[in-house]
Amino acid sequence: MVIDSNTGIHSSGGSPRNRIDSGTTGAKSNADSPAPKAEKADVSLSTEARNLSRLESSIQAAPDVDSDKVARIRQAIEDGTFEINAESIANRMLEQDDLLG
Repeated sequence: MVIDSNTGIHSSGGSPRNRIDSGTTGAKSNADSPAPKAEKADVSLSTEARNLSRLESSIQAAPDVDSDKVARIRQAIEDGTFEINAESIANRMLEQDDLLG
């Protein structure tokens, strides 16, 4: 079988091995010729994408827990001075519900 880069696949007699015909006389097969060089693609990110990337990096660098705040709340609970503001909690729950729905 002969594969002609200009016209597609053609069957022919002769050698039972497959070969690639580049359409020129005396051309080497692909196995003997070097691979074509890949062109470098220019990639540019939008300003929004760059900002999102910076934001993601800063979020990943931030600690998961504010240890100082936890210590203050723990101390307030132990001292009996920690106050629960039910109205504030309810309002924040409603705000979260609005974001989801």
